[in-house]
Amino acid sequence: MTPKNLLSARQQRLRRRKWKRVLLIAAAILVPILSAIAGISVHLTLHGQKSLPVRLAERVANWFVPPDYAFNGRDRLNILIVGADYDYDNKARPLPKPARSDTILIVSLSRDGEASILSIPRDTVVRFNGKLHKINAAHAIGGPELLRQVIEEQFGIQIHHFVQVTFDAFVKLVDLVGGIDLFVEYDMHYDDNWGKLHIHLQRGFQHLNGEQALGFVRYRGKGYRRFCPKCKVKIEHWDPRGDLGRIERQQQFLKALAKKLLQPKMVMKLPQLVSIAHQYVATDMDLKTLLSLANFARQLNLDSMKTATLPGIGARSSFLGSIVIPDREKAPQVLAELLGSTFIPSLWEQGAGSVSGAVRVAARTRSSKGARVARKPVEEEELPDTQTVEGVPLNHEPIEVIPIEPISPQPPPPPVVPEPSTQKPEEQRSQPPTTSPEQSFQPQSKPTEQTPQ
Repeated sequence: MTPKNLLSARQQRLRRRKWKRVLLIAAAILVPILSAIAGISVHLTLHGQKSLPVRLAERVANWFVPPDYAFNGRDRLNILIVGADYDYDNKARPLPKPARSDTILIVSLSRDGEASILSIPRDTVVRFNGKLHKINAAHAIGGPELLRQVIEEQFGIQIHHFVQVTFDAFVKLVDLVGGIDLFVEYDMHYDDNWGKLHIHLQRGFQHLNGEQALGFVRYRGKGYRRFCPKCKVKIEHWDPRGDLGRIERQQQFLKALAKKLLQPKMVMKLPQLVSIAHQYVATDMDLKTLLSLANFARQLNLDSMKTATLPGIGARSSFLGSIVIPDREKAPQVLAELLGSTFIPSLWEQGAGSVSGAVRVAARTRSSKGARVARKPVEEEELPDTQTVEGVPLNHEPIEVIPIEPISPQPPPPPVVPEPSTQKPEEQRSQPPTTSPEQSFQPQSKPTEQTPQ
C-alpha cells in the first residue's frame, strides 16, 4: 500500500470518527428533547388537551390517510377477523395448510364512529360444497377466502375485508402493549401437549402477558375440573358453557385490548406494530387502508361498542359431533341490529336460515325441561367431538340430532378488590401469614363478601 493510500485510509477513519461524535452529540441533545415533547403531548392528551405536535400529527394523518378512505364511499365497513393456529403432524411439525379457525369475528364500523362485534360459534352448521359442515371447516378447506364466501352466501353479511391472525401475532401484540389487566372469572387449567396449549390461570384479578392472554381467550371449559396436578391447586369454579363462555371472554378481551391500543403512548410503538403485522398477519387490505383504519379508530367510542353472539340451538350429531343450529327467528334480529344495511335477509333465509330444515331434532325439546343449572363441578367423561372436513352430504332425508339443553351456570362470587390495609408496616411484619398461596383464592368464594362499590 502506498503512502498516499495510507493517508487516504487514515483520513477516512478520522472522518468516520468525526461523524460518529457528531451523531452521538446530536442524539444526546435531541433524544431528551423529543422524549420531553412526547411526554408532554401524552400528558395533555390524557387531560383532554391536544399539544401542537399532536395537532400537527393529526393534520398530516388526515391529509395523507383520511379516516374515511377505508370506507371507500360506504356508510359501514365489515371486517372478518379469523384466529387460527397450525395443525401438527405426529412429530409436532406444523402442516403447510390452513387449520380450523378457533375464532370467527365480524367487526362492523360505521362512519359516525360506532362499532360492533359479532361472534360466530365455530360449530355453527352451514351449507357449502353441497354438504353440511361446521363453519370452521371452511377455513381448513379454503382458508379465509372460502370462509368469507360462505359467510356472505349463508348469513347474508357483506364482508369488505378480512384479517387472519395467528397465535404468534396475538402473543407478541399483547406483550408489546405491556399486557392486559382483566378479572378471570373462573379457574382455568388445561394441558394439550399435541396442540401445544397449556392454560393455568386462577380466578381473580390478573395482569396477563401474551401467553396467559392466549390461554384466557382459548379456554372453553375442558381440562381439569377438581384439581390441577401440574399446579397442585384446587379448582373451585370452572366454566361449563364451553364455546359460548370462550366467546364472551374473547369479546371482553377485545374491548380491553382496543382501549390500550388507542392510548396516546402507543404511537411510539407503531414501528413494532407494523413489524408484527407484516410477519404474522394476513389481510387483503393495502397499507393505506390499514393506516386509514388506524386513523379512524381515534373516533371510536369503545364504551358504547355493541357485542353479540349469533343465536343458535345446541345439538349433537353422530356425523359432526357438537353443533350449533342457527336460530331462524332470533339470529336475523341480532344481525340487523349490529350490521344495519350490510345484512341481506333474503340471503340469510336461503342459506343459514334454512339449515334447520336439513336436520331433524329429536322429540325431546329444550322448552319441556327448562334451562339446566350447573351444580357442583364433577368429573365427567367428555364425549368425543367429531372433527371432519368432509361434511355430511345433503339428501332428501334430514340428519337426526339430539338437542343439548342450555346451561345456566351458577355465577361464582363477585370479584372482591383487596382493601388497602390501615395497619402500620411494623404491625404487618409482626403478624404471621394466615393463608398459603394455594388458599389465597378461597376467601373470594364466601357468600358474605360484598361487591365493591
